Amino acid sequence: MVESDYLDQGKLKMQCHTAISVFTANNRKLSALRRIYNSSRDVTFTGKGSESFFGHCDNYVVLIDAIMTANDCDIADNKTLWAMLGFDILDGSVILPKKREAKQNEEHERHEADKAKRRRDSAPEDEKGYWDSKYHNHLNRADIYEEEYNYWKGLEEKFDQIETDSKGLFKDSVSIRTAATNGLKELSRDFSTKSFVFFYNPLWKNGIEKLCNQVSMVDKCKEKWKDGNGAYNLDVLKDILNNRMDELSAPEVTAFEEVLKELHPEAQKKVIGRAVAGDADIKGLIKGITKSVGAEGKFGVDVYDIATSDNDKGSKRVAGFKLVQDVETTFATWASTLVYSGDIKKANGMLFSSAKKGSFLELISEKGAELKNVSRGEVAKRSLKYDAESYLFKNVKKAGAEAIENADDLTGQALKNVGREAERAAKLKNFKAGVKWAGAIADFAFNVVDNFEEQEQARISGVEMTNGRVVAESVIETGVDVVLSIGGTALAGFILGSGAPVLAVGAVSVGVVWAANSLMEMAIGKDIAELASDALCDAPKAVVSFTSEVFGG
Repeated sequence: MVESDYLDQGKLKMQCHTAISVFTANNRKLSALRRIYNSSRDVTFTGKGSESFFGHCDNYVVLIDAIMTANDCDIADNKTLWAMLGFDILDGSVILPKKREAKQNEEHERHEADKAKRRRDSAPEDEKGYWDSKYHNHLNRADIYEEEYNYWKGLEEKFDQIETDSKGLFKDSVSIRTAATNGLKELSRDFSTKSFVFFYNPLWKNGIEKLCNQVSMVDKCKEKWKDGNGAYNLDVLKDILNNRMDELSAPEVTAFEEVLKELHPEAQKKVIGRAVAGDADIKGLIKGITKSVGAEGKFGVDVYDIATSDNDKGSKRVAGFKLVQDVETTFATWASTLVYSGDIKKANGMLFSSAKKGSFLELISEKGAELKNVSRGEVAKRSLKYDAESYLFKNVKKAGAEAIENADDLTGQALKNVGREAERAAKLKNFKAGVKWAGAIADFAFNVVDNFEEQEQARISGVEMTNGRVVAESVIETGVDVVLSIGGTALAGFILGSGAPVLAVGAVSVGVVWAANSLMEMAIGKDIAELASDALCDAPKAVVSFTSEVFGG
């Protein structure tokens, strides 16, 4: 600040408010005008002249969009400036002399206080009280002048802070308005009354669109609601929701809606009292059903995920790892089936889900088990047992010994053949169990990646999430996902009954788990695995808190 500086904050605040109202009203009018130009496409005329007219109207829409973007920039910047301002008049010709005067008076009084203190220390006993009183009087006046100095210094610093923080304002709109003005000139070039064709230089449009793309009003609004650490200020968001929603411009409303979805569920609860319901992941359901078809479905979904992933966020790399995982586990299952069974047809059958009627019951039933007139409850029971045992390693020699022991009618070579067959079957189960656990470990790694992304989401939401919590949640979520998969398959078997093909059970199982997770996300903003991991991770803290409240610890 210098003495020639002058700022009437209250007056400028009113000007900001007026500008916001003017720009907002202007945008409403422009929006109506844009709808009129857009409606030109409803005309059913054809021909070169008509297309030129439609293009001319489209060009006006581009110009209107540019002006509205510039208005939105100025609305946002006026709101930012308004929030900086108080109501004091910041006059450098008053503030700086008053600040200097207060400092001089403070130094003078402290000097006089020091003199009185020295006189007191050296004065006779009957004069000490007088000089002690003088000392404290000077000291008190020095403190008053110091407060006055700090007041004027605060006003000076307020002016300097406003000057610094406002330097970047009202710049984005200038270049856009200039480009729009130039574009308007280009539109009024030449017009052929014979062919009804408009002539203009099309390059102006590219320039405007490029400028507008560089200015993301939504991103500007989001940055405005963050603190110095890059985290959203939840108190500001809560105040907007409760008191200022009707003051938001269209881009601010869009930004606010996006921010609520970006926040961690715990932060969402602090702002609106509940977690934001997630959108139904229809794409996830379709991909899940496609993957249940077999190897072709898995690979197809993985390739699609790679092609559509955002490389900047590392999701393309994760999708690539998932493709590698599916290729390796599928090949391992196929190869082990071929090696231990010696049946290429059986091995190839592992690559896809069977569509044969009753194939699911045949798959989950033990050798010799009843396959006719099996109740729905029995189908679910066998499904649970089959899936649970798929994670268990069987003792190979024990399997062979039990087979020989149970083969009472066989002797000699036939008995040995039964033992070898049992050993091969047990080895195949062991290998498949290994593949299952390898898949579970890979899923755990993917959950870790997802939870580290959640940790970043928590950070920008002002919520603490430690690395230990990331690992713990990943372990729990992996386990819950396995249980859900097993339970979903059993429930699908119960629904479809004994005649169901493997293909149908797989698709229904995916749908059952998807529906359960979707309902949970709509209700509380978390799927079942997230809910379980949060509950288990928060349980110790809740117990400590409850114990402290009950026992006063």
